[in-house]
Amino acid sequence: MYQVFVKELTQSIMPYVESNYRTINNRDSRAIAGFSRGGGQSMFTAFSCPDKFGWLESYSAYLTPEVIDAYFPNIVKDANSLNSLWMCVGTSDFLYNDVVRNKRYFDDKAIKYQAEERGGSHIWMHARYCLANSLRRLFRK
Repeated sequence: MYQVFVKELTQSIMPYVESNYRTINNRDSRAIAGFSRGGGQSMFTAFSCPDKFGWLESYSAYLTPEVIDAYFPNIVKDANSLNSLWMCVGTSDFLYNDVVRNKRYFDDKAIKYQAEERGGSHIWMHARYCLANSLRRLFRK
């Protein structure tokens, strides 16, 4: 599922957007973000294409250590090459423990990231909060 998403995004959607809209087409001008499964797909995509994305924002999402170890042999180098890796999860979210496990994995590997835990669960209002924070970070002057 994740590999299909990576292929569709990088080989179909991105080329279409970049040929039809005025964009800055380089790694440091590209971010990827997502909520829930979309956040996991965003993480997988960013780690699969470290040459394409400079910013990664993950909302209530994670990748298991098993997936990371199986697909990303250079995870430390690639993750630490990001301009920013930010994760946010609600403390009542049913994925909270999985996100904490993901953060522990990053800590054990010395992967740099920023994380925010806040009250709330796996709902649109949490995703909206995360998106608003991402937009302030990514589109600052």
